[in-house]
Formats: sequence, C-alpha cells, structure tokens
Amino acid sequence: MRPATLWRSFCQRSTFPEPSRRRHRRPGCRIEIRAWRTAMRVLMVHNFYQIRAGEDSVVREELACLKQNGVDVELFSATNDDIVSVARKISSAVGVIYNPHSRRTLSRKLAEFSPDIVHIHNFFPLLSPSILDACREAGVPSVMTLHNFRILCPSALLYPDERLRERSLRHACWWTVPKKVYRNSLAGTLAVAAMVEFHKRAGTWSRKVDRFIALTDWARHKLVEGGLPAERIVVKPNAVARPPIFGDLRRNGGLFVGRLDEHHKGVATLLEAWKEIDYPLRIIGDGPLASLVEQSAGERVEYLGRQSRETVLKEMQAAAFLLFPSKGYELFPMTVIEAFASRLPVICSDLPWIKGVVEPDVTGLVVPVGNAGALADQVRWALSNRSALQEVAGRAYAAYQERYTPEANFNRLMAIYEPLVRRPIRALAAVS
Repeated sequence: MRPATLWRSFCQRSTFPEPSRRRHRRPGCRIEIRAWRTAMRVLMVHNFYQIRAGEDSVVREELACLKQNGVDVELFSATNDDIVSVARKISSAVGVIYNPHSRRTLSRKLAEFSPDIVHIHNFFPLLSPSILDACREAGVPSVMTLHNFRILCPSALLYPDERLRERSLRHACWWTVPKKVYRNSLAGTLAVAAMVEFHKRAGTWSRKVDRFIALTDWARHKLVEGGLPAERIVVKPNAVARPPIFGDLRRNGGLFVGRLDEHHKGVATLLEAWKEIDYPLRIIGDGPLASLVEQSAGERVEYLGRQSRETVLKEMQAAAFLLFPSKGYELFPMTVIEAFASRLPVICSDLPWIKGVVEPDVTGLVVPVGNAGALADQVRWALSNRSALQEVAGRAYAAYQERYTPEANFNRLMAIYEPLVRRPIRALAAVS
C-alpha cells in the first residue's frame, strides 16, 4: 500500500485532527505541526445552463451563504455557452457518459485547493460523472444536490402520467429515445439515455457519492424508488436571500413568473381561466408559448417578457397573489419560495410534489391540475376574501423564516457536511 494511502487510512480511523499540509522540518526532529485547519473548505461544482435556470440561482445563493459564514469556498464550473460549434456539440455528446478531461481538470483543482468536501450541483452535460472518480482518487467526500431526475431518466423531470413515471423510475430508459425527450433530439436523447444506463449498471450512484440531497420528502421517496440508496439521501430544501424592500407598493393584480410552456407550467390553463376574470394579470417569462401570451395581452393581461430578478421581486411585492398552475413534475419551485419571502400568497396546482412546500389552505391555495374553471373560481374567492388571503400570506412568510432563509440553509448544509469531513474542523495549539 502506498504511503499516502496508509496516511489517509490512518487519519480516518484516528480521533485526533489531521493537520493541514503546511509543515516545517527542524534538523533532528520529527515533523512539527505549526498550522491547523480552522475553517472548512468546500469546492462547489456546477455546470451552468445556457438559459438561466433555478439551479444556477441556487448555486450562487449557496456560494454567497457559505462565504458570508466564514467557509473557504470556491467554484469549479463549466457553462453550456461553450457548446456553440458543431464540433463542440459532437464532443459534448461523446463526453456526456464519461469525460476524462473533466476528471483531470478537477483533479488538478482538488490538488491545488485541498477541499474538505466537494458539493456537486450539476455535472450535465460537460463535466460528466467522471468528476466523481477525481474526488475518490483525492480522498475527498462528495455531496450531490439532485435538482432533477436526470441520473434516472433523460427527461430530467418525471412524467405526470403515472404509467410513464413508474417506467422512468423502475425500468431501463431506452424507450425514451424514439420519444426524443431531450430537446426533441433523437441523437441527444440516445446520448443521455446511454449515460443514465451506463452509470446505473456501473453502480456509480451507490458507490461513488457519499451523500445525496433531495429537495423534498416527495423527491426523496421517488429517488429511493429509482434505486438510490435510502441511507445516503437527506432532505434539504433550497433557500433564497431576503428580498430588498421596494417601498410601500400597492398590492394589486395576479402575477405569473416562469417558463411559458403548457407541458410543465400550465400557461394555456391560466390564460383560459383568465377569460372569466375581470382583474389585472401580469405575466413574466419566455418560452414556446410566448406568442400565445402576446396574443392574449390586452386590457386585463399584460405581458412583460423576461425580466431581471430585481424586477421579478419588485413585481412580487406589488401583486395581490402569485399564480402557479403547474402541470408537470419539478423538484422544488423557487418562484414559490420567492413569493413566500415577499409575503405574496400563492394559488397553485394540487400536485403531490408541491405539497411538500405549499400546505393547502395554510401557506397557499390549491386547485385541481389543468382545471381552468377551478382556477378561476379560486381566484374569485381570493378576491372576495382579502383578509383570509392575507392570513395565508402571513403563514407563508413564517414558513420562509423558519425553513428557507440563508441562515436555515447554512445550518442544514453544515449538518450534512460535518459528518463526512475526515478532519475535525476546529483549531488546536501547535504541538512539537
């Protein structure tokens, strides 16, 4: 066994802290430890999307949260903006299963930064699961936040149809290839399906990840159904920073914020419901149904297009309620948490995954999925019961304060990291 391997094994079994790598030799003496690691070092890993996604915001929030609390944290990242040429697209598709270049690059970063833990948010498509081997070689434990179901199904988000959902979780995913579930591309879906099946069969997730983070209890349950080891999955929701206060804005109008598609966000359902409602509605977002929303804009419906986060938060503080008529499966609705933080009541679909965040008639109002008439009825009830609506908003804000603040997020992260760190994170006097 190599000396480095023996040393790591010895330190893992020992009860005293391992020193940092700064050592000073004196003639005729054994190594004297002069410096002890006094703060945790975290390397965060993320593959950014071309179009800004909620995951990207979460990574930035958690980086800021760790830094503000004295954690020595750095970011190792790639961005899909680099996938522009045909050659780059082909190389990305080839490397999606296993990218040796990403493994080597991360290995160099681990040697340079010497983190106590690696926290992976997204490796797809440029980094690939090869980065887990770099962590294992360096003897650094890994934590992976699962923002979607990509490691189990190429579509990333499970199908609302129960038959297809169970097929995604419990069976091989080659059936998704002819359906072109990844960007409506046969070749792209084949590449992602090959990545999923290769790592399922290689036991990558059960052998190479020390801890998974699920965002809700519902997500954890589905991940276990999909074959991930239950004992390695912890639940920690995402968090959002407290929004700035934009002054005493008058609460008026409904608000929708999100991608403009029908399969997941229920935009057509919302527009259908609003034909029966004489009340302002502002829509923020972009996507395949942008032209439909533009056509529907008029006296009651105002389309604002894609907006900055600051503008979104300002609109949330000016609206009377947020509409979230989602039809698809997501893991964590960041827009809903931003509404909670802005004291904005939420009217949403009664999907099982969202109930881990929105408690019906307590922190939000719910309606049957895809039912435009029921959505219109709930909106009319809200407009006729403003005091009850404000009570819902107050309870939603209290839930934010308890569960979704940066402080709550930091405490949960430390509770996840510390049992995995192989060096106790504390300062000791130098010994000779």
